[in-house]
Amino acid sequence: MKASSSKRRLYSVSHRRLAIFAGLAIIVVISFFVLSLWKKPPSPPSRSTESPTNPSDERYYFADSKYQGIRSKFVTRNSTKQKVSIEYPITGIKSIDMLASKTIDQADEDFTQAVKAGSSISEPMTETIGYQVSYNSAQHLSLIISIKQNTHGAHPASLRYFWTFDKKSGKPITLRELVGGSDASVAKVLALAQKSAKKALAEVEKPDAAVDDSIDETVLQNFVVNSSTTIGWPFGQGMVLASSQGEIELSVSVNELVAELQNPLAKSLFTVPDPPKPKPVPVPSTPITPAPRTGASCPGGRCVAITFDDGPGAHTMRLLDILDQRGAKATFFVIGSKVDAQAGVLRRMQTSGHQIGNHTWSHPSLTRLSLAGIRQEIGDTNAAIQRAIGYTPKIVRPPYGATSQTVNTELGRLGMSSVLWSVDTRDWADRNSSIVCSRAVANARPGAIILLHDIHVTSVNAIPCILDALSRQGYGFVTIDMLLGNTVPGQVYYGR
Repeated sequence: MKASSSKRRLYSVSHRRLAIFAGLAIIVVISFFVLSLWKKPPSPPSRSTESPTNPSDERYYFADSKYQGIRSKFVTRNSTKQKVSIEYPITGIKSIDMLASKTIDQADEDFTQAVKAGSSISEPMTETIGYQVSYNSAQHLSLIISIKQNTHGAHPASLRYFWTFDKKSGKPITLRELVGGSDASVAKVLALAQKSAKKALAEVEKPDAAVDDSIDETVLQNFVVNSSTTIGWPFGQGMVLASSQGEIELSVSVNELVAELQNPLAKSLFTVPDPPKPKPVPVPSTPITPAPRTGASCPGGRCVAITFDDGPGAHTMRLLDILDQRGAKATFFVIGSKVDAQAGVLRRMQTSGHQIGNHTWSHPSLTRLSLAGIRQEIGDTNAAIQRAIGYTPKIVRPPYGATSQTVNTELGRLGMSSVLWSVDTRDWADRNSSIVCSRAVANARPGAIILLHDIHVTSVNAIPCILDALSRQGYGFVTIDMLLGNTVPGQVYYGR
């Protein structure tokens, strides 16, 4: 009996010891796991299986604040009858997401019906749908949905739907609300928008007889914030004027509507100057008039400027081969600190007919620098480019698109103009060539400036897709100078 009792005690002690050792082992494993997570660096942007970006170039990565809090949902369909790429915006605001989804789904349904009706056509029909965010704040969001469909009819469809939303209510803000409900203010906006339409048509030598009848308050009800000083209406083909007139983008400067925008809503969306104070003795002034813009090598005025930032990079020479093979011209905004070591790449750009611009020496936000710091970043880069190709650029792309009146004034003193963009492929975030191509193609429009980065292999690999798709739509590919003509120092350009 005693022996049996002793065995039970030994058995109990052994089990307790085993449990203690097992518990300690579990604690050690969990501790190592927690430490590994604690030391793990932040996740990089999404990657594809293609060769990665040079690690030294990752410091130029940035997340555009306009897309803060916005995700994407992708849908693709590929068969012998159709090739479809759709990107839905997901803002997290139910009413906005429902309107965007409904708009996209209706267009896709129309396309699907066209595919069924055209079953005898041998070549696949194509559909590319994407979106751009032109403005995003805590209170408001400007969203543009672009739809490109080719069902092999007389005119491939190029549609755009756009709104500026109040995020709290989830509802679009109307033009009448923007100008405070005044009939006179609405009438003034209409007159300015009609003037903008006639100017845009004149640039591509198209008739403007129907403009006054076609552009009314209903047409202009929805708008976007193009910039802090510009109201925009990026219409698609046939949505306002006849399809033969092509796509047309209207814009009105806030400075032309100073009296009409003196209300809290307008001032929350735009930089609205105070009304001018009466002066006892008016002083005449001569306004600065931009030089005439050219459309060289733009068939029917349908051209875009493809631009590349942050290079030269490891993939730039191959990119130049691709552009040469297709007769496309581009603009390269280069990092000054890279130029001396890759002067041969810049000379290749120049001899191929591409344009070279300034992207600062070390990629800082110019808005955070002193005036002396701005001058050094621009001046050192211009000097390096001059050494490489014997030419000093007149255009600069501020890193991150960060600019201000102080920066613009200082760049004007240096004889430089700022060139930003109207189509952001977000290739810095999604390292996937198919996505990059889809965004560029879906959102391209005549006079657009498309932003890419030649430091990412996925971006370079997307270029044949972009060039081929836009060429089929009748686009030409030009430099910034060819698109805009002579730019005015101190001014900011987003497109033509």
